[in-house]
Amino acid sequence: MRFLILIFGFLLVGCGGSQDVVVTEAQSKALDDLVTQKSFQIESDWAYPLVTNSFSNVANSGLLPPGNNANAINLTGNSNYIKMYGDSISMYLPFYGERRLVGGYNNKDIAIKYDGVAQEIEITKNDKKQAYEIEFLARNRTESFRVFITVSPGLTANISINSSHRTSMRYRGTASKLPQENNNAITIQ
Repeated sequence: MRFLILIFGFLLVGCGGSQDVVVTEAQSKALDDLVTQKSFQIESDWAYPLVTNSFSNVANSGLLPPGNNANAINLTGNSNYIKMYGDSISMYLPFYGERRLVGGYNNKDIAIKYDGVAQEIEITKNDKKQAYEIEFLARNRTESFRVFITVSPGLTANISINSSHRTSMRYRGTASKLPQENNNAITIQ
């Protein structure tokens, strides 16, 4: 009996040691083409707010739709995107969390919004994960956002946004080619 437990233990340890990502050549090429051309969009399916005591109280009050909780909010049916064309970025992401500083008077839209040229853009390929990591800084009149995006071979995207005025947010979605009619520079507002 001890011998069987010992063998089972070795099998568990032996099978759990490999973390290499297996990617087909077609997946790798599609990802390379999408990111290196800097012409893509990401639509998020899920939002992951930073869970603070205040946000937990709101979530526990029943204000979130069924199936959602303080840790994960389904964005299906909600308009949201990050679009990149060259160095231009257009972002509209719903925000669930706490504002630390008010963005001005009569500001009723609490979404994370930005249209313009991004600063400090860095795109690196993580060969171990077979994914691209994109980082940039976006500043508008009242707020700045540090955005981190990881796009994986299956074109899944993970987004993390740190704001100068709000708690941080994470999103998960899908990357795709920017439609042809949107392949022109984004106007700065």
